[in-house]
Amino acid sequence: MKKKTVKTILDILMIAALPVLMAYSLAGETLHEIVGTAMLVLFILHHILNRRSTAAMFRGKQSAVRIVNTALNVILFAVMILLPVSGIVMSKHLYTFLPTAGLSAIARTAHLVLSYWGFALMSVHLGFHADVWLGRLKKYKAAFVILAAVVTLIAAYGAYAFIANRIYEYMFLKTRFVFFDFDKPLILTFAEYLSMIVLFAWIGYCVKELLKKVKKKK
Repeated sequence: MKKKTVKTILDILMIAALPVLMAYSLAGETLHEIVGTAMLVLFILHHILNRRSTAAMFRGKQSAVRIVNTALNVILFAVMILLPVSGIVMSKHLYTFLPTAGLSAIARTAHLVLSYWGFALMSVHLGFHADVWLGRLKKYKAAFVILAAVVTLIAAYGAYAFIANRIYEYMFLKTRFVFFDFDKPLILTFAEYLSMIVLFAWIGYCVKELLKKVKKKK
C-alpha cells in the first residue's frame, strides 16, 4: 500500500473518531476511552508518516502561510499530547491501575477545555491542507462550484450547531458541565459534530487562501 494511501486512511479514521469522542456521554465512557486511545495511536502514526514535513517546519523562508501553519501545528501538537494525558488521569475503565488519585478534578477541567479546542484545531488543520485534495478538482469548475456550495451549506449548519450546542462556553470554560440532549437521536448528534468539523475546516481553508492572495498582491 502506498504511503499516500495510508496517510489518507489515517486521516479518514481520525475524522471519523472525532464525533464519537465529542459525544462521549451518549456513546458511553468505555467506548470514549477506547476510541481516545485509538486516536492517540493514529496521531502518533500520523506524525511518524509526516516526520519529514515536521523536521522541515522551521527551515527555509517563512511566508505568512508557513508561519500560521507552523503555529497551528505546534499548538495542536501540545493539545493532542495533553488531551490523552488528562484523559488517562481521569480514566474510570482502561487506566484505573495507574496511581492518579487526587488529580482527577484538575484533569477533568483540563480535558474539557482541551477537547473542544482540539476538536476545533484539528478541523482547522484539516481545512488548511484541503487544497492538496482540491487541487485537481479545481480544473473542473462546475464540480468545484457545486462542492463549494455544498460545503458552505454544511458549514452554515455547523455554525448553527456550534451556537445551539453552546460549544463556545466549553472552549472558554464559561461552564464546567457539558449538556447532552439524551432525547436527541445519536445519529443527529454525530451529524452536528461532522458539520462543525466542516465549519472549522472551511475556516482553515479560507484563511489559507486569503493568506495566499495577500502574498500574491505583495
